[in-house]
Amino acid sequence: MFPRYRQKTIRARTGVAVLTAAAVLVAILTLFLSNEQNEAKEIVDKFYRYEQAGDFGSSWGLFHPLMKKKFPKDVYIQRRAHVFMQDFGVETFDYRIDEVENLSSWSMSDENKPLHDVYRVRVIQTFHSAFGVFEIHQDVFVAKEKGEKNILFPYRP
Repeated sequence: MFPRYRQKTIRARTGVAVLTAAAVLVAILTLFLSNEQNEAKEIVDKFYRYEQAGDFGSSWGLFHPLMKKKFPKDVYIQRRAHVFMQDFGVETFDYRIDEVENLSSWSMSDENKPLHDVYRVRVIQTFHSAFGVFEIHQDVFVAKEKGEKNILFPYRP
């Protein structure tokens, strides 16, 4: 009878140890993913602070190489300023960052290879223009390239 009691005690302790280890692992992974989400949110916030100030050259600097290839710096600055300042008739805008979602794989367009471990960040811009108040809801994507997080826009038909 003595050996059975000891055997049950060991199994119970092993189960508790396994559950504790699993809980610690889940907590570490949650903390890591939360930190990654915060970093994605921070780079998007920095991008839109530059855009809000009309500093389109600095916001362009936060683009992923695929975006820089799509928009040379001078073209981006000219078009962005034209749309906001001239077409919308505004000097600045308000924005808020809504939801952040981790995607295992995403591509900017059908012509581009998928990027892995990308964050989709929903941004809502509010404009007070000559045409009234309106909002633009845009999904912005954040991917790592050479250790740095960069901004991408989607280009799908």
